[in-house]
Amino acid sequence: MFTSNSLAGQPPSPYQQVLYWKIGEKSSRLVVVNLLSIPVAVVFGIGFFIFVRTLGGAPKFGLSNTEILIFLIGIIIVLALHEFVHGVLMQSFGAKPRYGFFVKGLMFYAKAPGYAFKRNRYIIIVLGPLVSLSILACLGIVLLSGTPLVWLLALGAIVNASAASADLWITAIVLRYPASAYVVDERDGMRILVPQGDTKVAEKKTETDTACKD
Repeated sequence: MFTSNSLAGQPPSPYQQVLYWKIGEKSSRLVVVNLLSIPVAVVFGIGFFIFVRTLGGAPKFGLSNTEILIFLIGIIIVLALHEFVHGVLMQSFGAKPRYGFFVKGLMFYAKAPGYAFKRNRYIIIVLGPLVSLSILACLGIVLLSGTPLVWLLALGAIVNASAASADLWITAIVLRYPASAYVVDERDGMRILVPQGDTKVAEKKTETDTACKD
């Protein structure tokens, strides 16, 4: 149970934990996250292809050896930038983010272990990189319309979107809980807390936990 206190990053009143979701708890979750990145990449790939064809000057698709090298290097930059945006948003809400690499999941991460965010703020943090970097890529495509660089920006945006597969899954889980809920960020996942005595959430707890364990 989390009791009332004035410390930053803690729920303001008695809260109870109803879920502790760990991405690495089961190997199947890591497999699902990686597989989920494929349809996400396809959807965003189609979207950015259409965007480049309509607003990007429709240059012929093709990358030189130099541009391919830039793209390969850019993958690492995009993945790191993705986590940096997570961290900046966490910091804007008062947390002190930690950055690292999750070896078991083969992914970079930005976490604020033990810090509790209100549900809607946590959703902003989780979806921030997907939304903000996609918008920046679109602006770049418009500004660089007609040049081969628009394809590099589109490919970078697709990489960023595929990296958000776990973010989309986490968002779907968090949205099952009321706006009054708090989400405690952890290195290996998240804890969800609701006001103590919230009977509606308690009644749904078993059903939700079962779904999240899959």
